[in-house]
Amino acid sequence: MSSIEKNKSEDLKIYKIKKLLKYLKNKKGFHTELISLYIPHDRKLSDITNHLKNEISESQNIKSKLTRKNVLDGISTLLGQLKNIKSVPENGLVMFSGAIPQNDTPGTEKNELYIINPNEKVKTFRYHCANEFLLWPLEEMLTPKETYGLLVIGRKESAAGYLRGNHVEVVREFTSGIHGKHKAGGQSQKRFERLIEEGEKRFYRRISSEINILFLEMEDLGGIFIGGPGQSKEKFVNDEHLDYRLRDKILDVVDLGYGGVEGIRALIEKVKDQIKNVKYIREKQVMQKFMKEVSNDTGFAIYGLDEVQKALNYSAVDILMLSEKLDLYMVKVECFNCDYFENQTIKEQNLGRLEKSIMEEVCPKCNSNTFKIVTKNSIIEYLGSIAETTGTKIEIISSETEEGEMLYSTFGGIVAILRFKLNY
Repeated sequence: MSSIEKNKSEDLKIYKIKKLLKYLKNKKGFHTELISLYIPHDRKLSDITNHLKNEISESQNIKSKLTRKNVLDGISTLLGQLKNIKSVPENGLVMFSGAIPQNDTPGTEKNELYIINPNEKVKTFRYHCANEFLLWPLEEMLTPKETYGLLVIGRKESAAGYLRGNHVEVVREFTSGIHGKHKAGGQSQKRFERLIEEGEKRFYRRISSEINILFLEMEDLGGIFIGGPGQSKEKFVNDEHLDYRLRDKILDVVDLGYGGVEGIRALIEKVKDQIKNVKYIREKQVMQKFMKEVSNDTGFAIYGLDEVQKALNYSAVDILMLSEKLDLYMVKVECFNCDYFENQTIKEQNLGRLEKSIMEEVCPKCNSNTFKIVTKNSIIEYLGSIAETTGTKIEIISSETEEGEMLYSTFGGIVAILRFKLNY
């Protein structure tokens, strides 16, 4: 698989990790029986196994017989898995093992194991034993880090914000209170113009003072884009009140038709080619491409679960776009007595109800009571797994943009752009 294709399936990988994290947050032990293991890429497996063996020795001192057994089982499970690993993956490895109670009674614990190939590098070795899994380092890896500062400067209105991942945030709005036109003439005109000019300079310096605090505190600030109408932005940039460390991060200064909050999204649109790898920009561009195919009625844009699934099975999908707001599951129900099975699409909130009802049903083909749920996957994972086998690019779209919200509300959250037209 090419590096481009790997990047395209990164969305699905991150989605699966987030889903597992949500699941693991609800896992609690009665005592310190849940083990979290974070392994960096450059850590030797022999060092890890030796560390775990030392933990086995330490665990022999646990007074509670049941707790001691559960901790030893958890460590042994990790050691068993490490024997099957030839080398630590490029980004490291995260492993969770522990005795999870099956109900509220001690003694019902069952050892569970979860292994994650993280989306970012594990930087620090961690062995953690507690009554819950250590999840915050993994959550931190999933948080987009590279940030771009956004400044829209106008003489009357200005705004500051930032773009991080698929999120745009406006954090400050500024109004100057500077009057526009005046009717005074002669000496009064010059005085008014001087007052306006001085007021404008004070306004820009007030913005700089707040921006210096705001942006210098931001970690991973990749650069700053400044836009605005007329000469406002140039006056702001040329005034040396802006901290030199931020001045060095200015990537571009562009013309906009207006200032203030309205200019933030216009600024992003102007500089999108310079930050095209940012997820927010990728999402907008791929959805705009889909909408162009729809509006031109080219036949290369399709939407809806049935149509998209059919096209995926024909390997006809070039780009699969799924809304992260989708809460649908694909459930496969199968009879163990005959060859009958069926797939059902259901909302996540109704999964429990379906599981109970299936227990009371019989197979419609042979009337056997061995009619059971065999698999249940979120529709994102279900369609994503088919897409990965056909080399289809996968984009999981947030609702942060207008296009992303339209994907969910207008098209049901499941759309695709085809490689070739299908004639069913």
